[in-house]
Amino acid sequence: ASATEVAEIIGGVAGHAFDLSCEIPLRAVLLRTGVDEFVLAAVVHHIAADGWSVAPLVADLQLAYAARAVGRGPQWSPLPVQYVDYTLWQRECLGDLADPDSRISGQVAYWEQALAGLPERLELPTDRPYPAVADHRGASIPVSLPADLHRLIRQLAREHNVTTYMVVQAALAMLLSKLSASSDVAVGVPIAGRGDVALDQLVGFFVNTLVLRVDLTG
Repeated sequence: ASATEVAEIIGGVAGHAFDLSCEIPLRAVLLRTGVDEFVLAAVVHHIAADGWSVAPLVADLQLAYAARAVGRGPQWSPLPVQYVDYTLWQRECLGDLADPDSRISGQVAYWEQALAGLPERLELPTDRPYPAVADHRGASIPVSLPADLHRLIRQLAREHNVTTYMVVQAALAMLLSKLSASSDVAVGVPIAGRGDVALDQLVGFFVNTLVLRVDLTG
């Protein structure tokens, strides 16, 4: 297969839409690109893995491949916990949403109050109108900070006893406020959700999204 064909096939694999009612949340395709060259393309549904999961998943694949290449089975190191342990702990910790005194009910009530009246979206100046129905196709734009700018951000953070992230987030909130002419700005921030080192080597979905809502009035 040519490089173009390989890229097209990988794109098709990456765009696979899982039917979780009858499919496992992992799909892999092995492509032969030469006499002794292969490309493995794999896609995992987000319900089963997050970005952090890529490292332990690839490490396990490398260990298994190296072992099989010399005719041995992989020598796995037992994990201290499994994903099911995490889910059971979370259920025990948060309780039942139907129980008004449970921790999960309290958290839901907090966020309902914190996000009350939040506009559905910031009205940003775009080059085309918003679609009537969201297609949920996203994209990313890489941003590179020059070394001099990064040094200034770190210096500003030290002066105000905050993190560099807090400086950048504040700047982003101000930029969005100016572009939208709104003093009510909310930014969704993904967090790893792995608060215990025992979870570091687990493949699973731990990510959550926090909403940082800022009132820039005045």
